[in-house]
Amino acid sequence: MRRIAVLLVAGLSLTLVSGVAARAALPPTPEPNFATTLLPRPCLPEPGDIHEAGWADREGLTGPEYESYPGACQRLRFRYGPIVVKPGQNDVLIEPVKIEQPRYDGYMTRFDPDLVLVDGTVPPIEQVHLHHAVWTTARPYGWSPSQASPPGLSPNNSPVTLYPFAASGEEKTTFRLPHGYGMPMSGTDDWQLLYMIHSAVPQPTEVFITYDIDYVAKAAGDALGIKPAYPVWMDVRPATYPVFNAQKGFGSGGTCTWPKQNCAAFDPFGAVIPSQGAAPTTVGTDLKLPNAGQAFGRSSNFQGGTLILMGGHLHPGGLVNEIDLVRGSNVRRIYNGEAKYWDRTDPTLTGGPPTSWDFSETVVAAPNWGVKVQPGDILRSNATYDTSVASVYEAMGIAVAFISPNTSTGAATAPGIDPFAPGTPDDGAQCPTGGLLASPTPTLCLRGWPTHGHLHENDNFGGPSGATTLGASLSTAPATNRVDISAFTYAPGDLSMVSMTGIPAVKLGSRLAFTNEDAVIDAYHTVTPCSYPCLGGTGTAFPLANGRTSTGRDVDFDSSELGIGIPTLGAAKQAVTYNLDVTAAKGYSAGEVVTFFCRVHPFMRGAFEVTP
Repeated sequence: MRRIAVLLVAGLSLTLVSGVAARAALPPTPEPNFATTLLPRPCLPEPGDIHEAGWADREGLTGPEYESYPGACQRLRFRYGPIVVKPGQNDVLIEPVKIEQPRYDGYMTRFDPDLVLVDGTVPPIEQVHLHHAVWTTARPYGWSPSQASPPGLSPNNSPVTLYPFAASGEEKTTFRLPHGYGMPMSGTDDWQLLYMIHSAVPQPTEVFITYDIDYVAKAAGDALGIKPAYPVWMDVRPATYPVFNAQKGFGSGGTCTWPKQNCAAFDPFGAVIPSQGAAPTTVGTDLKLPNAGQAFGRSSNFQGGTLILMGGHLHPGGLVNEIDLVRGSNVRRIYNGEAKYWDRTDPTLTGGPPTSWDFSETVVAAPNWGVKVQPGDILRSNATYDTSVASVYEAMGIAVAFISPNTSTGAATAPGIDPFAPGTPDDGAQCPTGGLLASPTPTLCLRGWPTHGHLHENDNFGGPSGATTLGASLSTAPATNRVDISAFTYAPGDLSMVSMTGIPAVKLGSRLAFTNEDAVIDAYHTVTPCSYPCLGGTGTAFPLANGRTSTGRDVDFDSSELGIGIPTLGAAKQAVTYNLDVTAAKGYSAGEVVTFFCRVHPFMRGAFEVTP
């Protein structure tokens, strides 16, 4: 298979993992059931996962096993790889999936991807993780933005149009359709896998992408009365690399909502655009549903339907995915996808600071939630980030819903409420808990439930070492106006060597140039300020882009990802040099020390001192 660099249409992380209990090592063995039912495995909640068991209980399944579709559903495990991850890799790649998917018609009811080492264990996130993965198809399942692929994926070597339908990111939201619904799939479907594996270490690593699929054969699903449900993909920045910045101090009250607010001085590529250095020009990003009679993915003659599930994807620092339903001049909030950060001392509780990958996002679903939509309705997206603790660069805000379409006569196939019907309460409360009611009535509850707890690959938060200074005995190195980034170090000024070389001096009023010499090995690096002295172990929450100099002055700048890649198709800035003006006009003063790090490889730290 040909590996091609391309933009990743960013992914809503849709993964299920066990709760606080550690996951057993499961070697990534090939799936023998891809073509037929050979060795059926039941569709059960993951062992020890109280959150998935809670979802099954709310759906009315029988505990304590909570098996879905006994005798009809089987859990298929697929793997993709091995993938040799180069040192410091941060590329976006796309490759065709061959047999690594079900090869008979049926209904997918659960999708659980992950990244594992060759022994089946999940690596610590601060070392290697599946930053994003998106499964796409040339024949859309539902309603989503298209992704034009590069040549090489079709027999005549011409581009094809791809549509995302499932994904994974590091917060790992569960993709689990409510009981009674499934996404129809064909055994002749062709999938493409777009993935971004982020290696934060300078050594090569061999990994597999795995994904478990709960699958019910079509005949069995039809006999059980499983109703078709189709995905709807929403993105606050639908682009080839759908990212934005949320810098510290922007917005109001310690938060910023993008794109309806200006959340940064520049975008992830250093450009000034609306809501990134310029005034907003929109109140959100709109996705219009098809008009009456149009095709809706594989469902023809769209006559509206009922949203039965919605979940979101954010990056660390993210607080809420906000989805509004717009019909004419009427606007109504239908989903607040909240990031639940797990407590650092008791990981069974939420309430941790919004500064790490250790979080889950809440999902709303039937039978407690259901929203009726009409042809031509608009789903409006915004994403809110914390801007009081640190800057967030290359943030995302994606949500995926599933819709049960109405019949050709407009009859509903799932219970739901019309948010614009007279007397509909504005219910922003927590969705109900507990078992299924005898006659469940959906509400417009906006706040759902997390789909997993603390993950052990997030155990290492890292953090300051306790030192408050780089050392009074450190002599200042000779003056410089250039820092070379080579072999995953900053020279001069790398914190691993300043005890011997001293802190380089940069004259006030000069320009300091950072050049990424590692671009020749396709390694991207950033120059991003961290809080002085920026000492301590690297983890899922340290270091942070919370720049503060040795004098206590807040400082914020970012080089973007210095490197060369396919233009507009990934994170690379298409430049290897970044110039920083160290001037009084920018707030610098003689005597202060500035510490910085690489967002891509956080173990890389550096410093310089401003001199008269």
